[in-house]
Amino acid sequence: MKPRLLVVSPVHPPDDPRIRHKLIRTLQAEWAVTFAGRDRGPVDQQGMRWVELPGGRLRRGAHATWLLMKRNYDVVSLHDPEMLPAALLASLLGRTIVFDVHENVPAQLRSKPWIPRLLRRPAAWISSLLLRLAEKRFPMTLAEAGYSSLFAEEHPVFPNYLTGKPPEPRDPDPTVGVVYLGDVTEARGLAMVVEAVAEGGASTMTIMGRCRPDFKTQLMATARRHELDLQFHGFVDPDEALRITAAGILGLSPLLDTPNYRASLPTKVLEYLAVGIPTVASDLPGTRSVVGDTPGVILVPPGDLGAWRTAIREAMADPKLRADARAGAEAIRMSYVWPEEDVRAFYRELLG
Repeated sequence: MKPRLLVVSPVHPPDDPRIRHKLIRTLQAEWAVTFAGRDRGPVDQQGMRWVELPGGRLRRGAHATWLLMKRNYDVVSLHDPEMLPAALLASLLGRTIVFDVHENVPAQLRSKPWIPRLLRRPAAWISSLLLRLAEKRFPMTLAEAGYSSLFAEEHPVFPNYLTGKPPEPRDPDPTVGVVYLGDVTEARGLAMVVEAVAEGGASTMTIMGRCRPDFKTQLMATARRHELDLQFHGFVDPDEALRITAAGILGLSPLLDTPNYRASLPTKVLEYLAVGIPTVASDLPGTRSVVGDTPGVILVPPGDLGAWRTAIREAMADPKLRADARAGAEAIRMSYVWPEEDVRAFYRELLG
């Protein structure tokens, strides 16, 4: 009989690539997986049991806490910092917990607009304290090596690298145009970059990712004003998203310079390069340290509309840039691979 794994995330979308398409896919062969999450569940539920956490954020958190306290599972994998207090209590009751750190939580809290400015530092301090307390009670895994600074001890890093076999590079398709892949938010630079794409001479842009309805309306209005054909697909299954991306003219990663993004490497940059399309990305330390010298990549000051407009125009007019990206695709595929065996070995050890 397979050991029982409960994956809990009342906050992340159920199709979150790290949770559903990396962690769960990796462990399904050896574990009986139950995924408890929000909404109607992931698109692909094969090989696992789905438990819906209904209602608003507080109600979902309460339901997740109740699941945590039960003895129905051998290991619980948590992904939301809001669940840390419940996880600490569950660990005292003898539950085996793993907390997967997706982001720099204290840095996020210091820049959240919905938190009153005077409360941001205290909230960040409390979150740092919770993380330090949690690492004394149960194992932690990190999505970025840079998150190690949040902790007193060393923890395994399972970076958000490529999974499966990306599609082969394709000739550019003008109906796809310039591509953005990932969640669509202000902090990820989308308001700026849609305008830069339009003013940089592109006629078509394809966006694949979740977006608030009001922000989508704003971006579509910007596109109409500039006569840009903006194709909004919403969330797309990762395999299909990469197939579309491979036909793009150019891939974009326009993150703004916020504490949470500064030290991170956006997975989308690796995905663009793995399918052989040139990439324009924000010049942030985490991105520069990995792909700053990679052929086919142009780094641009984050949030600088003029610089982005110029870079997009020059990238689309430079056939050598695309040739370089295409020639380097195989090296990217070989160098940046999701560590499946390390993840499986880590979870096996939890069983003692």
